[in-house]
Amino acid sequence: MGRMQMKQFDLVIVGAGIIGLAHAFHASQAGLNVAVIDRSPNALGASVRNFGMLALNAQAPGSQLSSAHKSLRYWQEIAPQAGFELRQSGCIFVARAPEEMAVLQEFAQSAKMAAHGAHLVASEDLGRYCPALNADRAVGALFSAETWKVDQRQANAKMAAWLRQKYDVSFYFSTEVQEVSPPHISTSAGNFTANHVVLCGGDEFASLFPDAFAANGVKSCQLQMMRTHPQPKEWRLQPFVMGGLSISRYGAFSSCPSLKDLLTMQAQRFQPYIDHGIHVIIAQESDGSITIGDSHAYGDGRILARSSEVDALILAEAADLVHLA
Repeated sequence: MGRMQMKQFDLVIVGAGIIGLAHAFHASQAGLNVAVIDRSPNALGASVRNFGMLALNAQAPGSQLSSAHKSLRYWQEIAPQAGFELRQSGCIFVARAPEEMAVLQEFAQSAKMAAHGAHLVASEDLGRYCPALNADRAVGALFSAETWKVDQRQANAKMAAWLRQKYDVSFYFSTEVQEVSPPHISTSAGNFTANHVVLCGGDEFASLFPDAFAANGVKSCQLQMMRTHPQPKEWRLQPFVMGGLSISRYGAFSSCPSLKDLLTMQAQRFQPYIDHGIHVIIAQESDGSITIGDSHAYGDGRILARSSEVDALILAEAADLVHLA
């Protein structure tokens, strides 16, 4: 790519992950001339590394859930046009202890359940929702239909290509942003000017504005996840699968009175999981592989070595929830 000399845009976005693309989408719809700059050849961060889960089921009723429904409508609008898969997979929270089931039952008795499109599932009926579950270890579950799956490895790139084609968004990949001093942006591909600049570059914020980064108290979060080889075609997970550690983590269950008893039980039986910020999610990708995770290590941005202990904890919990082919 040749060097650019003072290219003018209404809006320059630093970072081509999903947050950057969301800004590009809305700005383009408003008629702005938009450029997106990313230091990598394509998005490599959290946008392509996680579960591809649109987790309406995890949101607390009110503004969080309302915002999630609004976001889903945009995903539903964009997916068929951009050419990536968006499917309503559902999610099942599996209870294997009385304390977990008590929280699910309280949730089911509240007004929140209707907002999440959820209902209780008896242990003997679990196989109809997810044949891969270890139903003999469960006392019941909560199924929510309001959970959607995208292929996180493809959606970002296809959305960027669609924005370029439909809205003439300019993308500058493999381009390092060296300095941002609005309205000027200096990059390895030359200089840009813009009426507005939005930073969506993840940890790039720390290098561009180290003082502001430190003052805001932002912490990095490193996740540890795994993916299996594709499972046989006849083996299907169907919904996202989660256990009790997810029940205690998500805001949707935060007002359930029995949550305190669940937290007490987990502190006694699952302290290593709590220490590593682990709650297990199991999801099947479009190629049949299974994504399993995850842990959460908060810090100052330094890359931590992969922990075999964390892998073992995640895999043990996953094996207790489901059986692979």
